[in-house]
Amino acid sequence: MSEMTTSNGVFTVPPDQDFDTVTFQGSMQQVLQENVGKYVIVEFLIGTSGMTSRQGLLYYVGAQFLVLYDEFESRFVVCDIFSVKFVTFLEGRSASTYPTLDQTAVQDTSADTPAVEVSAVTPAQAAYAHATRRNPAARY
Repeated sequence: MSEMTTSNGVFTVPPDQDFDTVTFQGSMQQVLQENVGKYVIVEFLIGTSGMTSRQGLLYYVGAQFLVLYDEFESRFVVCDIFSVKFVTFLEGRSASTYPTLDQTAVQDTSADTPAVEVSAVTPAQAAYAHATRRNPAARY
């Protein structure tokens, strides 16, 4: 089991699954697993026409779910992978306080090893990227 120590305790996920198989090649799970640790905005279809989105660091990908880490709220969000419709990857931003999850650091929870590193996206940049993707006229 992989685990991350948080201010409220320990969050545990199952061991990593291998999505580089004939069954999963080219699947959403494989794409997401290859990008664990990146900041994402995930949009979900709720019912037949409702959409909602969540954003955070892509922490873990399983066959039926994914886990996002929201550092501002210091919480993990477990999401149904079958309702995911769009995933926006945000890269190339200026330095911020968002951690990038390193799986070896996450598994080693000793006091000497930091569990996270600094990545590159601010909440304002994430919100702007999300808004302009949904409404291209907002860019001007």
